[in-house]
Order: sequence, then C-alpha cells, then structure tokens
Amino acid sequence: MPIAGIIAGMERSGGFAIGTYDELHIGSNAEERFSIRYGDKQDRAKQKKLGNIDDEGKITAKGWEQINKDILVLERNAMAWMRKTFNSARDEGHSDDELVGTFWFDTGKVNQAEMLVMGLRERIDMTDTSYGDLGDTAWKGVSDFGASVLGGAINFFDIDDETKEEAENVADAAQRARLKSRTKHSRLRQAR
Repeated sequence: MPIAGIIAGMERSGGFAIGTYDELHIGSNAEERFSIRYGDKQDRAKQKKLGNIDDEGKITAKGWEQINKDILVLERNAMAWMRKTFNSARDEGHSDDELVGTFWFDTGKVNQAEMLVMGLRERIDMTDTSYGDLGDTAWKGVSDFGASVLGGAINFFDIDDETKEEAENVADAAQRARLKSRTKHSRLRQAR
C-alpha cells in the first residue's frame, strides 16, 4: 500500500542474483559441524549413517549430491519468494555459481521498496531473517544435512539511482510513520 504524501511509484525492473555458499564455505561449515575436533558427536553419527560424511566429518560424494539437490531447492524457493514479494521475477539461468534474472517492482509499494532498499544496501539473506523474510521460506524441502552447511543470499543490481532514491524515500517514510505510531501508542499507554 502506498504511503500518504508519496506518489505511488511505477513498475520498474532490475537484476537479481541468488547465490549460495561456495564449496570452501560449505566444507568449512561441515568441518565445524561434524568433524571429530569441533563437531557434535550425535550429528556426526547421524550424517555418517546417512552416508553424507566420512569418519573425519568430511563431505562424501553422496553428501555433495545431496547438497547439489538442496541448492536447487533453495534456488526454487528463492525464486518463489521473489515472485511473491515483487510484481514478477524471471529466472535467466546461471552466471558462474549464481542464479540470475530480472524482477519487476513498484517503488510506491512499501514492502517492495523496503526489500529493494535492503537488497541494494546489504542483501536478502537466507539464514538471517533480520535481512528480510526469505529465511522463513528458503529452507522448505531442504534436507537437514543441507540446512546445516548451506546458506546464501539474494543481491540486486542494475537499478538506476533515481529508482534507488525513490525506493529509499518510500522506505524511510514508512519507517517514520511506524515510529510515530509506536510513540503515539506508547504515550497513550503511559497516560492510562
């Protein structure tokens, strides 16, 4: 819904990249989680029984197969999130290790403006929900093993400065309105 006093935006487009952790990062997470030196004995036993790790806690060929399946699920879930959060999104294939594409958004819609600003300033994180709500849905259908070693984010690009400024103005106005409302409600509670 548009914020009062701000002219509703118009549909714009930009690029996105859905990236997951690289092999080195995944291996490091596996070592931290499953190795004899650092890992949890019960987690290691469970994943070893499933064939995902070896005696030392290193990822096996079967484990990498599972991770690759889980990456596809993460990408599919991230695409669904993009389509739900913005007007539309189109997957255009992989560039290096990232799934890239185009998305369409309306900077006059608060939720879209706020997610756009977050994705431009930082990222939309799959594991940390303080960076948006992608973390609430990204992991549906991912194996326990994949969820223990994977992560990733969505980043936005190819968005012109005017559009960035427009989205920032809408997001900032929404934040001010929320703060004003909280202050008002707080004062009412104190007056009681």
